[in-house]
Amino acid sequence: MPRNVSPAFISEKSKQENAPIFLYVLEKYDSINDLRIAGFDQDVTYQGEVYSKFPVTHEFIGENNQGQIDQVKVRLGNVSRLIQLYLEQFDLRGKKVTIRMVWADHLTDPDAHMDDVFYIDSYTADQKNVEFTLTGKFDVLGVDLPARRYARNYCAWKFKSPECGYIGGEVSCNKTKQRCKVLENYHRFGAFPSVPTRRIYVM
Repeated sequence: MPRNVSPAFISEKSKQENAPIFLYVLEKYDSINDLRIAGFDQDVTYQGEVYSKFPVTHEFIGENNQGQIDQVKVRLGNVSRLIQLYLEQFDLRGKKVTIRMVWADHLTDPDAHMDDVFYIDSYTADQKNVEFTLTGKFDVLGVDLPARRYARNYCAWKFKSPECGYIGGEVSCNKTKQRCKVLENYHRFGAFPSVPTRRIYVM
C-alpha cells in the first residue's frame, strides 16, 4: 500500500544531519501481547509506548514498479536467546510486524513517523542471529503455513491436544522435555532432540 507521511516527517527527512530511528512492533506474538523493540542505543518512548533497545537491523525497504513494498529481511541478535525463546514457544508465521521510522528530536510529535507493515513469512535462527523474512499479507496467506516447527527442546503440541495425548489432572505444561518426563508423557514429546543445539528449522 502507498506510504502516508506527515509534513513534519518530510521536513525531518530532508535534514541531512538528522538520522532516523527504527522501531519494530511484533503484534500479538502470543495472541495478546505486543513485542516492541528499538534499533537504537537506548530505550525509546513514542506515542506513549516504550520500545526496548535491541540489536536489530533490516534491509532497505524499496517499492516495486507497482508501488508495493518488496520482501524485507530483519535480523536480530540472538546472543541473549530472548528472540529464540519466542520462536520456540510461539508460532510466529503470519504475525503482523510494523517497521516505524521516527526522528530522535521529534519523539513528542505523534505524526512524525512513517510505517511499513509486513507479515512474517518465515524465520531461521542460529547461535548469533535470528532472521525473519517479511512480506505482504496476501503473500503470506497465499501459501501453506508449515505443519511443524523443528525445535530441539520445546514441544510443538498444544497441551492435552490429541497430538499431546496427556489425559492426567495437571492443568499446565511449559512444553519442555523435563516437564514431559515428569508427566510421564515423554513418548509423545513433540520436539526433535536430534536438531543441533540452539538451532530452529522452519519447514
